[in-house]
Parts: sequence; C-alpha cells; structure tokens
Amino acid sequence: MSTDSLSPLAGTQHLENEDLDHRAAFVDYVLEHAEEWHRAHLTRLYMLWEDWNGEHFDSQLWPPYIELLEPSAPTVYGSCASVSGFGGKLGIRLRPSLLTGTHPHMRHGLCHEEGRVLFVADVLLHEMIHQWQQEVSGDTDEGYHGHGPTFRDKANEIGAKLGFGQTRTSKKRGKDKALPSCSQWPHNVKPEGYYLGTYVPARRDPRRTFAVPADLEGAVVVLRKHFDVGELCKRLQADA
Repeated sequence: MSTDSLSPLAGTQHLENEDLDHRAAFVDYVLEHAEEWHRAHLTRLYMLWEDWNGEHFDSQLWPPYIELLEPSAPTVYGSCASVSGFGGKLGIRLRPSLLTGTHPHMRHGLCHEEGRVLFVADVLLHEMIHQWQQEVSGDTDEGYHGHGPTFRDKANEIGAKLGFGQTRTSKKRGKDKALPSCSQWPHNVKPEGYYLGTYVPARRDPRRTFAVPADLEGAVVVLRKHFDVGELCKRLQADA
C-alpha cells in the first residue's frame, strides 16, 4: 500500500513523518508478508478500517498499528493505546481468542466463524473512535475512562447512519440513564441475532467474582482457571 493511497494527515499534526512512514510500512508488511492466518484477518480489518475512515471519520485518521494481541486489561475485547507494545505511536490491539473461538464469550467451530468475524469488526470500529479521540478531537474523556460525552456523541453519530439506537456515557445518570452504555458500543445496540448466535456474553453470579459463561466449553475454561478441577471431581464423587 503506497502512502499516496492512505488517508491525509488532517488531525495528526503531532505525529512526525517518521511515525507515519513506519505505520505505512507496517501495513505494507502485514498485507504482503505476514504469517497466513494473521495476514488473512488483518487484511480484512485494514480494509474495513479504510472504508470506515472515509465513511465515519472524514478520512482524518492515519492507519494505526493493528495487532492481534491480548489487550493490557484482561476484561476487554480490544484497546487503543497511544503507544504500541514496541513504542510506536498509537496501536490498536484486538483479542485473538475472539477470532479463534477460545474466548469464553465466543462459540467454537467453523459454523460460528462468520459471527466471530462480525464481532471483531465491531471491536475495531469501537477502537477507531478512541483513535479519533486521540489523533483528531483531542478529547479522550479521561474522567469517563474514555467513554464520556465525546465518545458517546461520535458513537451516536455513526449509529444514526447505521440505524442503531442511542447510547449514554459510561456513567449511569440523568435523563439518559436507561440507555445502554457507549462503553459496550456497538455490540449492545446491534439487533438480536446479528452475530449469528456466536456471541454468548457471560452471566454474572453475585456469589462469585468471575463471569460464568453460558456455554459448556467456556465454563470449563473458567473452572480450570479458578478451581482445582481434580479436587472438585473428587468431592463430587464423594458426595454421590
């Protein structure tokens, strides 16, 4: 991908030419030389990024580092950091287990692959708003952990184009407190069935400090993380 085909520099004046050149070279490498599984998924994600940059952000963004890596926070699906893991300026991380189906909120198997792809695409769109906050608007909603009025208004602007419902900030207050939080946008405003039955968000058990997935395979993953499964089986046999 040549730099001529990328987005203009509007809104990214604080980035040096070296930063922009390296980000463009990173995209080139991903599209041409990355390992096959990564190349397939990242090529699709960069194509979506380019389309959405024009449709929703007036082509003001420059392609970021998009990586299939675990975000720093264990409970989030993706992140947009001002500094990447190797020190480059602005990196978007998307949790790879969402694509492989090993995440507790995703269903396994080839039959659910399309739903997983749709879900991760929406994670990218969410993180693109954070990129826009950092590199264009300059308002990162710090008092709201990134999901304040600026993020809400941009999400609602995009949502209005796509026919989604409105959201509120991450703080549940005022006349909009009944609306869904923009911190989970756009997953919480998509129509039921959009992810083809692949997305199975965890139920919360008030007696425990971890999420209980709705599917059996996901539950086993959580049980192994929090319990000595062998000891648990022994107790169950003793009680039988």
